[in-house]
Amino acid sequence: MTHLLSPFRKIVIVGMAKNSGKTTTLNHLIRTFHQEGLTVALTSIGRDGESIDVTTGTDKPRIFVYRDTIIATTEKLLPLCDISKEILDVTGIHTPLGRVVVVRALSEGYVQLGGPSITTQMSNLLKQLSGDKIIIDGAVSRRAQASIGDAVVLCTGASYSQSMIETIRETRHVVNMFNLPVCEGGDYIYISGAITDAALSGIKSGTTVVAHDPSKILISAAAYERLLTRKIHIAVKKPLNLVALTINPTSPYDTGYNPRDFLEKMQDAVTIPVYNLLE
Repeated sequence: MTHLLSPFRKIVIVGMAKNSGKTTTLNHLIRTFHQEGLTVALTSIGRDGESIDVTTGTDKPRIFVYRDTIIATTEKLLPLCDISKEILDVTGIHTPLGRVVVVRALSEGYVQLGGPSITTQMSNLLKQLSGDKIIIDGAVSRRAQASIGDAVVLCTGASYSQSMIETIRETRHVVNMFNLPVCEGGDYIYISGAITDAALSGIKSGTTVVAHDPSKILISAAAYERLLTRKIHIAVKKPLNLVALTINPTSPYDTGYNPRDFLEKMQDAVTIPVYNLLE
């Protein structure tokens, strides 16, 4: 998968739901970039890396880093990183878990990531990070943060729904939203904020609605299909590079999906490369 990301420096990982495989994808990218001899910088929108999910109480994979990895995390999470480290910067960016601190790993080990949830703060932080690749671990269901990266990897899985059909349908919808055409002129309505069902309630038939970028489109697959029947189309002002999709056929809530069946059906449903990193 990393060959698809070679042209891009800032990579955002976003998830369809909790336990959709974001941390597994993050660890895969860290390991593969390290094997390629690239230096990596990491941060997170919110918190990640704990062994137990603080919300659901379920087990989570931990984040493993190598020597010379740059880590931007918070003051309260820094003591939970079991690496030797060199402090590079104590930023003026404040979060509920303290200020964001930038360190360099002097040994291998596990880390916990924490960072700002405000887009402007994250953009300022990214300007301060060195490294060949910067990976941003996105918050669950906060696809609006995808706009801060040069490339996006989307993670989906059985935790989204007990119904594989429903998970594939909604994932395909999100992929399709990332692939919407760029507005090239003509009559349209521009919505600078989030495009939701409520924002589109008064739009007349035959109208083209333009979003700033695909991450601002927060309508469901069913809602989008209803718009098409009303001949309402959506375009974007700025495209985003969704380069790959990773799937997690397991779920902490039930038995999950058949891995091969899920992979094959998802590959048939979307137009971007799909990977099961658990295989």
